[in-house]
Amino acid sequence: MSVTQSLTLDPDARTAENAMIFVDGAFVAAASGGTFPTVDPNTGKTIAQVPRADGTDVDRAVAAAKRVAVEWQFTDAIARAGLLRALAAKVTEHADELARLEALDSGHYLAKAQELVGAIPLWLDYWASLADKVGGRTIEVPGNKLSFTVLEPLGVTAHIVPWNYPLLILVRSCAPALALGNTCVVKPAEDTSLSALKFAELVSEAGFPDGVFNVVTGYGTEAGASLAAHPDVAGITFTGSTETGKAVTKLAADHIAQVNLELGGKSPTIVFPDADLDDAVEAAVQGFCSHTGQVCVAGTRLFVHADIRDEFLGKLTARLDSTQVGDGFADGTQMGPLVSQKQYDRVRSYIETGKTEGTLHYGGGRPAGAPDGGYFIEPTVFVDVGHDARIAREEIFGPVASVHSWSTEDELVEAVNDSIYGLFAVLLGRDITRLLSTARRLQVGGVMINDWFGELPMTPHGGHKQSGTGREEGLEAVHGYTQVKHVTVNLDGSLRAGTDWAGAPL
Repeated sequence: MSVTQSLTLDPDARTAENAMIFVDGAFVAAASGGTFPTVDPNTGKTIAQVPRADGTDVDRAVAAAKRVAVEWQFTDAIARAGLLRALAAKVTEHADELARLEALDSGHYLAKAQELVGAIPLWLDYWASLADKVGGRTIEVPGNKLSFTVLEPLGVTAHIVPWNYPLLILVRSCAPALALGNTCVVKPAEDTSLSALKFAELVSEAGFPDGVFNVVTGYGTEAGASLAAHPDVAGITFTGSTETGKAVTKLAADHIAQVNLELGGKSPTIVFPDADLDDAVEAAVQGFCSHTGQVCVAGTRLFVHADIRDEFLGKLTARLDSTQVGDGFADGTQMGPLVSQKQYDRVRSYIETGKTEGTLHYGGGRPAGAPDGGYFIEPTVFVDVGHDARIAREEIFGPVASVHSWSTEDELVEAVNDSIYGLFAVLLGRDITRLLSTARRLQVGGVMINDWFGELPMTPHGGHKQSGTGREEGLEAVHGYTQVKHVTVNLDGSLRAGTDWAGAPL
């Protein structure tokens, strides 16, 4: 293993030092020497300077991953599994530091960041357990032949990670890639690079060979685009906006790389007239306020049956009144800031648009007592919003919800499906037959009934329409990180014995 230099965190000062990219088992500066700041969204102050990698650094990282790709592919699957389990133990050992980095850089409140980091070993253990169990199949073919398939890794895989759940989303794609014999180059979001760099240190400590896992930090238009366009990258996993996903796909097309995409969403939370309203309100609040609404599956369209609309809104107001918004490191905080000034300005702009498209029912401003300089915004609810309104159709990525009434299920399904997105939906009610019937009619990749979303490594996650292609997690994710090789063996011992090429050998 190469000697590595640790990223160091000062939790009291809320600063970090020694942020460097991780290439071929070593932490190094970007080739250009350039850096950019990453900021604490609670205060707007700089946490650290992060290397501004470019195409030169991407070339180095991909070359390292390519150099070791064959060795890693033919490393025994049991050995790969053992390294993933060792990495899971390292994550557990360093969970507090990882959680503080995640909270500081991305704006998760600390208790939520601790919960997220505490769950990460589940993904590593799940894929460790599958490393030696996934495989091909045998096929019945005419004649005395043995025909079978083999699953093989793609080779070098790129992982372009968003800023909302930086470490969890990194792990959910890199764990299957590594377990199945691929090597990885990660490009974290420029707003939230620190936990990825700390994770790279743990990868090295766990004993992974140099070059198997690499991290290049930088801007999407520089490092990200170079990585997606690199001819030696065989597979790309991207999580982020639909527009950027389209750009990544176009870059990948030039060298025919396989692409997995989890993109935008405008998910519905559907409340039936027989729902437990307290549970329904909780699901709604979780749906559009979790991580300040910065979630791809955020339930920002609330479809509430007309018979219970007013009662639901009353309970929703009371629940939002009790939501504590503030500094992510303060006791009792339930909702922290938006990730950046850019995102804050975007959400504020949508709120102003919403005031022209509907009626502001709740929020819309800055929370009382929020720290100066931070990117804080109140949970915001609009009513009397048309289905063609921008706030009802476009992904805002903030705690802004629109409420829509419905009376018949045909009307409901038509309105829900009238969207370019199809990522997720939540249904709340007591009549399970009615709920399941509605679920079958929705054009989405996932449905939760009487619950809200909680990702798990064993359940597939992904979208329909412009919400993405492929699936992360679960057995379905195997297809995103492998390719199929077909092999046929003639058991007759002679090409001439019994061969009938459809009666036409030439």
